[in-house]
Amino acid sequence: MTYAISGECCSDASCVAVCPMNSIHPSPGEPGFGTGASLFIDPRTCIDCGACAGICPVNAAQPADQAAPEDVERNAAYFADREPLEATDLDTWEAPSYQVWGGGPRRVLVVGAGPAGMYATRELLLRTTAEVTLVDRLEQVGGLVRYGVAPDHPGTKQIIETFERITRHQRVRWLPGGDARELRGADGQLPDGFDAVIHAVGARGSRRLVIDGEDAACSAEEFVAWYNGRPGATLPVELAGPRAVIVGNGNVALDVARILLSDEKRLRAMDVSPGVRSVLAASGIKEVVLLGRRGPGEAAYTEPALRELFAAAGDRVELRYHARPAAWTADGLKLESGETIAAGNLFTAIGFEGTPIDGLPFDRDRGIVPNVRGAVVGRPGHYVAGWIKRGARGGIGVNKACAQETVMTLVSSSRVPASPGS
Repeated sequence: MTYAISGECCSDASCVAVCPMNSIHPSPGEPGFGTGASLFIDPRTCIDCGACAGICPVNAAQPADQAAPEDVERNAAYFADREPLEATDLDTWEAPSYQVWGGGPRRVLVVGAGPAGMYATRELLLRTTAEVTLVDRLEQVGGLVRYGVAPDHPGTKQIIETFERITRHQRVRWLPGGDARELRGADGQLPDGFDAVIHAVGARGSRRLVIDGEDAACSAEEFVAWYNGRPGATLPVELAGPRAVIVGNGNVALDVARILLSDEKRLRAMDVSPGVRSVLAASGIKEVVLLGRRGPGEAAYTEPALRELFAAAGDRVELRYHARPAAWTADGLKLESGETIAAGNLFTAIGFEGTPIDGLPFDRDRGIVPNVRGAVVGRPGHYVAGWIKRGARGGIGVNKACAQETVMTLVSSSRVPASPGS
């Protein structure tokens, strides 16, 4: 399923900035932009990530199966005589919109090869003459796209091919499976041979409920990493039906519920290992309770994600709101109200938080490195992008705009501001 833009489009181009595949046109600077006509989504390159729908101020971007047929046809017709624009073709991208970093080649270290790190690398290649050293602790690029996107969403993972092509650029030195600590400078100093460092390390820590018995629960981060086959990931609990409780009301919670309730036919169609498929099929979990500590108005899941869950297992999902967990026991999840929900497994999906980076300041309340538009406060030459910059929120496309801002700050600023701003 792709996305389409309806005739209600306001053409403010917010969606252009977050589209990870450069699928929305005309973009600023292209013929037709700003003339009052609608923007259009190329169905040949759209990966169904939903970034455009999440940011559209007038709800004009919609899944194609929910849009009016004439809108779907208009979007396709706009691109009928146009070749698809490759998202990593540096020769066909628009001219830089801000000053290219002059003075000959420079060296920039990018730590992290997830979406934020890859988009930061792309921007450096596009906007500067820098040579980029890209390092990640894992052997493959992609980060949460590869190991966080649900295995029944293969279209979204197509962007990994784009990231892999970036690593093969002549000005990129790709160091998979590397330890960035060996390259980083001590005590916040720049490492030898580099003019700047962009830290794009994400936010892998799972937030905790802080209840008795929580150590016997399984976090969404652990479960998702296991079923996606992230190196070194294991399932820390034994799956036991017939009911599981998931605390959380975001899209990740819905992903966990959908995977747990998938029948053997759906599991066979997913990109998961035979071992994972076998464990899920034998779990005996037939029902999932999705528990929200606040009301439905505060739920963070998107409407398309909720519809997908109910289409897969609607009669086996119960949504509960205003329910606060008190303890996880052998009988199930005890609520502050005194009620106990009988269940064999507890999953927590209440968000992620960043962890400190050696030599850099850290805001523990927000789980980020304090920064001003990506420039780390008090550490000249150090920059951040992605979740460690803005907090663990926003999907793939938001990282594109976030990385663009950081690289623009790196290119245009000669010093780090003294204090963080808005």
